[in-house]
Amino acid sequence: MSFEWSQLLGRIVDWLRAGYPDGVPEQDRVPLLALLGRRLSDDEVEQVVAGLVAQGTLPADRVEAGVAITRLTQELPRESDLARVRERLNAVDWPVEGTWRPPVLPGGPSEHNARVGYHDDLRGLAELLHGLCLRAGAVVAEATTALVEAELSSAETAIDLAAEAGAVRAEIEREAARLLALQSPVAGELRQVVTALQLGTHLRRMAALAAHIAAAARRRHPEHVVPEPVRPLVARMGAAAAAIAATAAEVLESGDAEVAAGLADQDDTMDDLHEELLATVLGPLWDHGVAAAVDLTLIGRYYERFADNAVEVGRRTVFMVTGVPVGSRPDETRR
Repeated sequence: MSFEWSQLLGRIVDWLRAGYPDGVPEQDRVPLLALLGRRLSDDEVEQVVAGLVAQGTLPADRVEAGVAITRLTQELPRESDLARVRERLNAVDWPVEGTWRPPVLPGGPSEHNARVGYHDDLRGLAELLHGLCLRAGAVVAEATTALVEAELSSAETAIDLAAEAGAVRAEIEREAARLLALQSPVAGELRQVVTALQLGTHLRRMAALAAHIAAAARRRHPEHVVPEPVRPLVARMGAAAAAIAATAAEVLESGDAEVAAGLADQDDTMDDLHEELLATVLGPLWDHGVAAAVDLTLIGRYYERFADNAVEVGRRTVFMVTGVPVGSRPDETRR
């Protein structure tokens, strides 16, 4: 760190200490860190926090300061809290309005470098989404094997993978909240972060729907959930679900609008298979009992909703990349 930048960080610490001569109260710690995070890089925030701890403005226990920073990634402060902190710091003659930036000094960190790091973080967020989509595809593939072959180990694997998907979704939420709090995203960046939160929800839902299929197989084990005459049809539904998840992952990676449009055709294929399954279960030749009919009705719905969410992943990804809203399909109102 250059001497000039060290001096500037020292001035920031002194200014904050002047604003809080008796130490930062607990209710101001998170909004204060959020305010700093919008103007400084993560490393610079840590350096300022270290200075405040050394001077007694923040708790002497560095662990407590670390907890405050961790909370910032999970709990965005209210605007009223930020306004209270701004007003207090403005009173000691260093403006902290929305346009304030620390001066860029020779040899010090530049705003350009901060944005480069921010874009790296956005790419990391995109990789989490891509990995979550691949995981959802793996869950539905294992669940289908469990269903068609009455394979208990595949059912357990699918359920475990779905639980891991939930943890990845939580990581996406934490990372998105951190990126919103620690920088001032411009339109395209803000669109990426907000859409990532929405995508995480759809991808987690896909994994959860597939886990319901696996749970049905586990519940009936060692018996088959699917009567033998219907197994080829259910296997085709599972293959269609795995294929649409793979295409959604491709869209997440490429942002290709044409590939995303192809998801709708794959969804139509799933809809046709679903209708065929219902016609079989409700048809006059069905002689496999009510329990099997109920199981298959629910399973068919899980596959259909899995595909619907994959289509939504494609739409939202195209919007994230282009900023152009993708219209709903004509039959969307009945979904």
